[in-house]
Amino acid sequence: MEKLLLSFALAITALPNWAQDTYPSKPVTLVVATPAGGVTDKVMRLVAKSLQTHWNQPVIVDNRAGAAGNIASSYVAKAAPDGYTLLVSAGPFAINPALFKSLPFDTKKDFAPISLIGTFSSVLLVNDAFPAKNYAEFVKLAQNLSTPIMVASPGNGTAQHLGMELLKSASKLNISHVPYKGGAPAMNDLLAGHVKVMMSGIGDASPQLSSGRIRALAITGKKRSPLLPNVPTFTELGVMDFEASGWIGLHAPAGTSAATIEKINRDIVASLAEPAVRQALTQMDVEPHPTSLVEFRQYMDIQFSKWKEAVDLSGATVD
Repeated sequence: MEKLLLSFALAITALPNWAQDTYPSKPVTLVVATPAGGVTDKVMRLVAKSLQTHWNQPVIVDNRAGAAGNIASSYVAKAAPDGYTLLVSAGPFAINPALFKSLPFDTKKDFAPISLIGTFSSVLLVNDAFPAKNYAEFVKLAQNLSTPIMVASPGNGTAQHLGMELLKSASKLNISHVPYKGGAPAMNDLLAGHVKVMMSGIGDASPQLSSGRIRALAITGKKRSPLLPNVPTFTELGVMDFEASGWIGLHAPAGTSAATIEKINRDIVASLAEPAVRQALTQMDVEPHPTSLVEFRQYMDIQFSKWKEAVDLSGATVD
């Protein structure tokens, strides 16, 4: 009997390691809150391909765009906490609690952070037909036109949306926000001239800048982008300490086992260490930024606090 009890106790002790060793045993779905073709979608398809090699299981990218990312978040919040349905989190995930009066989930309680994946700058773009040739000319126009300038963004609650709201508040710009369901459809309308100005993630912008149909006026971040070395930062231009850069991370439904989350974290870190993955991300001007579980929790706390201040300062609302 004693031997039987000892064997049982050892088996129970080994369960967390067993869970780590056997996960995943079926396809994993990464739920992206933006349409196909945008920078977040491109990054996650790249990461998914790497994870498939690590896991020997299909990794499916499921685009569920709309409602400033809340459709995707709501879907994952209700998913089984088993590690097989994960949320690709991004800027709106941290911004929406301050921007919306109510949400169909609790952003901080219904999700478990796994890892940051990457960060990227935002860039202020204009259609080539727009008269402003630089940021100073843009500000002068936006302060003096009687009709608001329509400014597109990848959507309500994005860092790009809030970035423009902060500029509007600080510089008294006569602009009006036009939200899209992702960076790709917004970029298409900017290229076509349906909107003249856009705040974009640089990953959506850089492939289009060589076309001559759009111009970059200024970029967020602490330093200039290697992809756009001639485009000044907002800091260089003497604008307020303007930081509207984007980020991409991964969250699981709350209740997902610690062993599973730890395994996913380790495999994300391993994927982002692969030279081919890092090179591909760099070409999209996305900085690979894997974190430990503790580091990502701390990062999220900073994001929630930072964007609440930005929402309060700008007075932005979508309700």
